[in-house]
Amino acid sequence: MKSKLILALMAVGCTLNAAAQEFDSVIIKQHVYTLASDSLMGRGFGTAGGKMAADYITAQLEAAGVMPWQGSYLHPFISSGIMVKTEGANIIGWVEGTDPLLKDEYIVIGAHYDHLAYKITDDGKRIVFNGADDNASGVAAIIEIGRWLAGNRNQLKRSVILAAFDGEEVGLVGSSFMVQHKQVPPQKVKIMFSLDMVGMLSRYGGIDLNGDKTLENGDVMLHNLASKHGLTVKKDGKKVVANTDTAPFGNQGIPAIHIFTSTVSPYHKPEDDAEKLDYPGIAAISGFVADAAVQLSNAETLEPSRRFVAQQNTKLPKFGLRLGFGTSGQNYSNEFYMAKNIFAFQAGFYAKQRLNRRFALQPEIIYQTMGSKHTDGTLRTHEVSIPVNIRLSLSPASSASTFISNDFYIFTGPYYSYRFGGGLGGKDMDFDNTFRREDYGIQGGFGFEIMNFQLQISRFRSFRSIARTATIMPYGMMWTLGLRF
Repeated sequence: MKSKLILALMAVGCTLNAAAQEFDSVIIKQHVYTLASDSLMGRGFGTAGGKMAADYITAQLEAAGVMPWQGSYLHPFISSGIMVKTEGANIIGWVEGTDPLLKDEYIVIGAHYDHLAYKITDDGKRIVFNGADDNASGVAAIIEIGRWLAGNRNQLKRSVILAAFDGEEVGLVGSSFMVQHKQVPPQKVKIMFSLDMVGMLSRYGGIDLNGDKTLENGDVMLHNLASKHGLTVKKDGKKVVANTDTAPFGNQGIPAIHIFTSTVSPYHKPEDDAEKLDYPGIAAISGFVADAAVQLSNAETLEPSRRFVAQQNTKLPKFGLRLGFGTSGQNYSNEFYMAKNIFAFQAGFYAKQRLNRRFALQPEIIYQTMGSKHTDGTLRTHEVSIPVNIRLSLSPASSASTFISNDFYIFTGPYYSYRFGGGLGGKDMDFDNTFRREDYGIQGGFGFEIMNFQLQISRFRSFRSIARTATIMPYGMMWTLGLRF
């Protein structure tokens, strides 16, 4: 495979200088200034500004000679959230390959066009998040890559699809919809590139090719090609990036590469404006990607790397950190009063093992401090707890974000806790005679998961009295924030 890719590289190497010279930084600059103008109001998902951006991209792809995909550039979808439905649209064009067999295999080059819209200050002023680097830069690049490929179609054996995705900023919605609903047949996509934030080449000093090792010998081919374009590869990797549009493709076993010039721009800030970008740098990256598309389209075979295939076939659990804050108390069943609640805290680790599309197992190991306040003073315990929860996803089956970790769920399960310390009224708790070290009970609640972040609200109730000679039952409520590795 390595020799085949290198031969393909040599066979079309004469296109390198031509491609680099044919990408006009002035035209790229015009695209970015249009897409990142205040008049588009930050291109928010489902907003009028987003629709204006979609209209502009459609017109530019048509003018560039890129053909509409399946008869239309505009491919609308509905994103079904928990309480709202949002209408979005992917813009898809293609340049058909010339090989009778290979033209039915696709190389996808994508960039999301949505951004963060705007905010209104206390004094009523509108502050627009123009998103020049994130990601007008990537959209400008794919328009011009499409123009070059359409003009050099005779060099393509496989077909190339140009996709401008909607809804990336709210959870990779457009790219997930493309994969889930087969707007492009996933089984025919051989490799995917996401150009997300490519406007800071000179300041960053190079490019990242995250995920280049998901293609068999793709890192060798792409590093050699980058060098011939005068580009330094600063980072690469064997894993598909989870927080850009590569993720839905990678989750289907498709090699997917994120091309990136880091977050040295004012990332997700109103200052991400068009005048800050490196337009010759975007042109250089565009030339590199166009040449990569040509060479990959001419390779005899394109296969996922063996390591990537092994990763896909082994559904390992996901791990993360969690912090929780809330209140805890104790129910004195044989008394006429209940103790007052006090502050409770948790910190630890969790794992999530997906069982099927709806159900997942989430065991945890956490440190927690609980207790209550009553006439004898404050009782506070320090303990290690091991909850084991079953999660049930309530996200709609037609949700556009099925292939990423966006979820609304309910959960319940037992827990076991061991109290290794504690105090009552300023004195150590007597676990030999008065209090029990071990506890068990049940907890339940609901949660939201958005990419790598998790928010849960839960209640727990003990089945065992903390006291040996009285019935004192712990309970509590927690707000928990998790971050997946």
